[in-house]
Amino acid sequence: MKQAIALFLCSCVLPAAFLQPNARAEGVITLKSGEKLPGSMDTMNRPYLKVRSSILSKPVDVHMEELDELFSSRPLEIPEQFSVIRLANGDEFYGTLKALDTESLQLQTAWGGLLQINRKHVRHIGFDSQKAYLRNATESLQGWKSSANSMLPECRNGYWLMRGSNNTELKTSFPMPPRLHVQFSLYHTNTFRLNLSLWQDSESGNGINLDLSLEKAELSKNSSGQYRTLGRVKRNTERNWYADKSVKRSDVHFYADTEKGNYYLYINGAQVARWEEVKEMGATFENESGDNEREEGENAGEHEFKPGNTLALGGYDSLNMAVFHLNVFDWNGAIPHLEEELDIISRYAPNAPRDKALLVNGDVLRGAISLQEEGAIRIKSDHYDVTIPTAKVRVLDQKGHEEKNLPEDSSDTRVFLTDQSVLSLALETIRNGFMEGHSSAVGKVRIPLKSVRKVQFNLQNPELRNQRKTPFQSK
Repeated sequence: MKQAIALFLCSCVLPAAFLQPNARAEGVITLKSGEKLPGSMDTMNRPYLKVRSSILSKPVDVHMEELDELFSSRPLEIPEQFSVIRLANGDEFYGTLKALDTESLQLQTAWGGLLQINRKHVRHIGFDSQKAYLRNATESLQGWKSSANSMLPECRNGYWLMRGSNNTELKTSFPMPPRLHVQFSLYHTNTFRLNLSLWQDSESGNGINLDLSLEKAELSKNSSGQYRTLGRVKRNTERNWYADKSVKRSDVHFYADTEKGNYYLYINGAQVARWEEVKEMGATFENESGDNEREEGENAGEHEFKPGNTLALGGYDSLNMAVFHLNVFDWNGAIPHLEEELDIISRYAPNAPRDKALLVNGDVLRGAISLQEEGAIRIKSDHYDVTIPTAKVRVLDQKGHEEKNLPEDSSDTRVFLTDQSVLSLALETIRNGFMEGHSSAVGKVRIPLKSVRKVQFNLQNPELRNQRKTPFQSK
């Protein structure tokens, strides 16, 4: 054990930039103390994990209590259509829903075959027909580069950490469709500023820009050299807001349709702004103010907007800011809403069926839910009996159990898989290329190591839990 720790400490004096390419490819193992080592998991027999590394002459045993996490070099696999199952403890499973009843569901996965999941642990059953261009992009900086010679953020524990006094701007390119749904979360203070730019074109300068701060949300458009502020919404006007330096979290969803000119901004589940452009009249927006000045003379008239394929994200905070869970989808046209505002039946008819299906267009259907051939959903009630393609279904909700009745989660390891799934389990052993353990929702689990992208160890350790909860405190 002492030999293993000594080798870890010696290896940490080598900056990542000077590691050999094959060392970087095998992954990085991090200890609780912050020391890092390029390497991979071999076998595990508690309380030791055997680690292989290109900079070590032979595998070494590391005590499990000393481990923080492991990152592999395996890329993400981004499916275009899938079912997503979210559990009460935050775990997610991606696959194809095969069977569904009030007690359990069966999900076909790429890594674990057919999983049977206990329904009392299930919080959300969703059907995502949006093509994903980026998923959990903040897990690495692969494919991103700095813009305007700005500094790259530090990438740690699935976060981009943007340090105070550094203006950070990142950009990446992919074939952007005319409609996009951009989702990300922030840890920030009241002094943060963030800019999201979509459809940037390096030659013409075209782009749709969202500027967000505690004070305002502002939407602007650069079209063939003409910059226009399309709309501005005030957010926080309380006195002395600047003096509050506490860390806050914001979950942001931005929906943009360049062809129809529709833009929606949601923060922490509430609609902050809605901008709707009327092409025939120039621009009309539902917000507090806008810049509608028009050019005169020979330059009068509309400037053609030719969208590019670059997405840019920039941020600043007087202290620190962390960006995480960055996803970019080909928007399917559905916008979120507070379900309780529409679902008045639950409030006024307590005996009504609790099984519900929320459709992409916002409709809510109640009744007995069953899964049909080819993945269609059948909903039968006293008033209708309909079968709906899963592409038109957003969420199935069957609240048959209360979360307070769930057993306490004793998982000590969280596994992040290449298909985006996240699974917490009590890890028992690693052997013959598989991780084996027990999940309270799934039971016995066997995961091939080739499907593992990241592993967090010692979930119940108070120090590590605190670091993972607030990334600014990470070492």
